Amino acid sequence: MTQRDKNFKGGIKKGTVATDTVAKKLDNQCKTLKESISVEGLTMQKKLRQDQIPGGIGACEPDGGAWFKGDKLVAVFEGKKQGKSGNAFDRWFKNFFVCCTINPKVCYVTFCVGEGAGDGEVMQKSMNIACPFKNANQFNPNGNSVYYSVEGFTDEFVENVMKEVLEYCAKND
Repeated sequence: MTQRDKNFKGGIKKGTVATDTVAKKLDNQCKTLKESISVEGLTMQKKLRQDQIPGGIGACEPDGGAWFKGDKLVAVFEGKKQGKSGNAFDRWFKNFFVCCTINPKVCYVTFCVGEGAGDGEVMQKSMNIACPFKNANQFNPNGNSVYYSVEGFTDEFVENVMKEVLEYCAKND
């Protein structure tokens, strides 16, 4: 069955999944680490409430949580996996736009994995407008930080990046 078949209603086809071991590992890293990391002065929400989203319509549930200093959104962590084609970043831009509308200086961190994260591949091409490749694979305070790895990241790497960003946010306005 293709998406053009009249009975297909969109989404994931019955009997298939939209994940693999690399994607599942990154998702688990972000979701597990957000629960175990604690930085004084910051609180984590799993998702933004409707009254926090400009216009009060929509949803935003970043994989690694939305982190606040008081009532100010200061950090967001996402994980995205993509092959040589797909639309992971088309969907990524929605959350990014919502968060940057709330706080233009939010530290928005994305971990990119899969074949699409390779040098010159689709993720780097798609992300270049939001985070030029010359600024990739490093923390960019008060802006967008993107880390690329075809094979994925170690738990230690993801945790260290999250802690570095959150400690920065706790100390700076």
